[in-house]
Amino acid sequence: MGFKYIVLILLGILLLFVLIPLLLLLVRRKRSKRKICGMTMQEKVCKLNELAEPFGFMYMPEQDIFISCRDAWQREMGYETLFDRAAVAAHIVIDARPVYFDYEGRTWLIEFWKGQYGINTGGEVGVYHADTLVAPEKYEVTHFEAVDDFEMPYIRCRLTRGRELLYEYGDKHWWLTGFRVGMFSKPKDLTLYTAINFPCREMAEAFLKGLQRSGMYCHSYRICGNKVCVDMVRGVKVSWFERICRVWAQCCNRLSATAYCIITKPFQDTADRMLFLYYQLPWCFRKMLSANRKRYRRCRRKRCGMS
Repeated sequence: MGFKYIVLILLGILLLFVLIPLLLLLVRRKRSKRKICGMTMQEKVCKLNELAEPFGFMYMPEQDIFISCRDAWQREMGYETLFDRAAVAAHIVIDARPVYFDYEGRTWLIEFWKGQYGINTGGEVGVYHADTLVAPEKYEVTHFEAVDDFEMPYIRCRLTRGRELLYEYGDKHWWLTGFRVGMFSKPKDLTLYTAINFPCREMAEAFLKGLQRSGMYCHSYRICGNKVCVDMVRGVKVSWFERICRVWAQCCNRLSATAYCIITKPFQDTADRMLFLYYQLPWCFRKMLSANRKRYRRCRRKRCGMS
């Protein structure tokens, strides 16, 4: 008799902690699917932007990507080299190319990034400057502020993976980005083509000199009037330890991207997939959009530890 009671208790525990939550998940999944199918595309985009805005992003349905808002919270953070060093700890595996140049009594920084951001494949171009001229040996320890509205150049980017076009668009911005959700890529397979329109020829030539000093191949950039075009094909070399960290992070990213595709399998469009994920697992949705926030938080901790 005692053994039977034990078996009944174990079955009750199994029912309580496994079968019931699974049943509730299936019910929620069915309701979420019905809810999304009843929404118009405009309603989906509005809802998605409402959810993504606190993280500094918005959805661009024409390109099927997430882009950064002009007034994103990241603007107040500015930039420093520590951000890139801490990126791999947040499962951000990227090739980065900073370009420093002096113009009108200040040191400017325009940086290019491409790679894997968690479960997102994407590229970035950021424009920053210091308050004064900075010596080259102090570039990596200097904090750069994002440019003001009147200083923002017009930037146009195109990100490709082999022959596949992932996105192409332009805007006046301080941080032009584009992210494809649920796509896994190796940074070396991506190419970021960027065209920057500067306010004058003098500034364009100053940036060109910075490109020459950055070590980028001479065939990877060209100038035409006030416009400078940069083709970022290769990244910088990394140490063996960072290479190991990047391999581990990419394994996690590949698993996460696969899990995302499986969970949202009933749908194919990004707007449908993201909303379906939000209605089922809100915490997972927020985690996907918080990669940059983690990146900055880790940098704050490191900076506090150094001071």
